[in-house]
Amino acid sequence: MNGDGAESEGVESRLSSGETAPIRVLHVDDDPAFGDLTAARLARTDGDGGPIRVESVTEPDAALDRLDDADCVVSDFEMPETDGLDLLDTARDRRPDLPFVLFTGKGSEEIASRAISAGVTDYLRKGGSADRFDVLANRIRNAVARYRAEREAERRETHLRRVVDVLPECIFVKDAAGRYVLMNRAGAETYGMEPAEVEGRLEADILPPEDAERFREEDREILASGEPTYRPEQRRRTDDGSLIVERVQKLPFDLAPSGEGVLGVVEDITDEHFRRRRREAALSAVGDAESALAEARTADGEAAADAHDRCANALERVRTLLSNGGPLDDDSPAGDSTDDDSPDGGE
Repeated sequence: MNGDGAESEGVESRLSSGETAPIRVLHVDDDPAFGDLTAARLARTDGDGGPIRVESVTEPDAALDRLDDADCVVSDFEMPETDGLDLLDTARDRRPDLPFVLFTGKGSEEIASRAISAGVTDYLRKGGSADRFDVLANRIRNAVARYRAEREAERRETHLRRVVDVLPECIFVKDAAGRYVLMNRAGAETYGMEPAEVEGRLEADILPPEDAERFREEDREILASGEPTYRPEQRRRTDDGSLIVERVQKLPFDLAPSGEGVLGVVEDITDEHFRRRRREAALSAVGDAESALAEARTADGEAAADAHDRCANALERVRTLLSNGGPLDDDSPAGDSTDDDSPDGGE
């Protein structure tokens, strides 16, 4: 947030709906006649970004009271009680990214250097050719276009963050180098971290080396082919050896203007996996019970007793499987090698 106020949010809202909002210029010059001339000349210029509307003030203090309603400040340099760079410093404290153009009749390399060092958006000398106001209007339009684009990008990013942070799945975006650009809250919690702690770090900074390299290679293939990948059951082990099963989908993602990246959606399906495994084991135990009962019908003596014991054990196994949750005995790390799904890492 930049302290822009409700009016600025309204401008961004209109821009996002396709309308072009006027460019509101706050002009600060101790010469009221020049202020009127500037307002009139800028209002007559044509260009992209909407019409220019100028409010002229002669006192820097009055300008500070109107900062929240401005898209751009155009200021003279030399004024009776202060100068344009002092005004710039104060304005930057209030609205750090607000475009600020120094439009002055007192120009020199020293002033230009000071203005650039102070972070002025643009610097322009008064006077000269008659099209000077056209040049000023063009500088204003370009500066405000960049400013509005940045605000719109921030607004969209904030909205995206609010959406992905309420989702239970892990949502992440990585750039081509494997650096996390976005990580939602659910994903960060799997590492015991906050999203801000994950974002900006390489996956190799967070994951075991073998996992990080495997995922880097997978991401390279996605970026090279431009095709998504889907893994219905991806496995990983926690530090204490517990099995985690995940459903993973990754696809190319445009990170304009920086390039291509990878968007990933990871859903924890561990409980679903265990339920399926228990159902399969229960059905197998029912089959054992049926087989034992069939043998018991034709057997006698010790063979019949053994068949009945096997049937009772199978039914007890079914009861245990259906009443408990969590992993089976063969879901332990030692049992991975005989599992239907080869063990794999998670993001």
